[in-house]
Amino acid sequence: MQTFERAVIGGLKLDRADQDASSRHVLDLARADGGIVVTSNVSITRHLRTVGLPELEEQTSFWTVDGVPLTWLLRIAGKGRFPRVTGTDLMNGVIEHPRSEGLRIGIVGAAAVEAEAFYRARRHDHVHGADLPFAEPGSPELVDAASAFIERVRPDVLFVCLGFPKQEHLILELRRRHGDDGIVFIGAGAAAQMNTGQFPRAPRLLQRLGLEWVWRMGQDPSRLVKRYLLQDLPWLVGMIPVALAERFRAPQAAAAPAAASASAPDQAPA
Repeated sequence: MQTFERAVIGGLKLDRADQDASSRHVLDLARADGGIVVTSNVSITRHLRTVGLPELEEQTSFWTVDGVPLTWLLRIAGKGRFPRVTGTDLMNGVIEHPRSEGLRIGIVGAAAVEAEAFYRARRHDHVHGADLPFAEPGSPELVDAASAFIERVRPDVLFVCLGFPKQEHLILELRRRHGDDGIVFIGAGAAAQMNTGQFPRAPRLLQRLGLEWVWRMGQDPSRLVKRYLLQDLPWLVGMIPVALAERFRAPQAAAAPAAASASAPDQAPA
């Protein structure tokens, strides 16, 4: 199975992989032992660093870079260019990939039924979708409905579209119930809504400029204005010194063994 270069900034893990490599890796995991994939954006990384979700961090095997601001932090930290792989693009990449043949792809949550119809109309008959009841995170009703879908469909990959951290709490509970089934769980937020056209994607120019969040705020202002402007933005600014410290720490760490070797006395032959 392919391995990826992993960067760590302030304890946050991010893997360098483009969309095709990410899609192939998800399918490789599905043919192996399954796992959890996190498409990391600013909101997710902020929550992990400030609130924490240790169980998710321990069980996640693959961290793609979703948010453009995270690619900026990686460059500030001296890690170079990391491709952006959104949950929206990963859903398309996995479903449409030739190597997905013979696998069952499940989608639960917002617009999941519409997503099944959308993909099946494009001859992707291996896609199965189901809505979930509107319920509090971790509620038995929500977990039981998702669990019943798994027992009925037996998906190899399951996209959970509820938004962070609700979808991640559900994923962890489903892993407790179905951990031996080898499922790849992916929290995908609004991916099904975007791919089916309910929430149109931002124009390419805004995506390239890292301004897709402005577009998303206009689509869902009551929920996203507070999150993006009052929570994510201040946290992101506060992460710049952390990234700069990482940039200057790396050369020092690399130089230390060389300096120690140079200062060690030569050993005379016995």
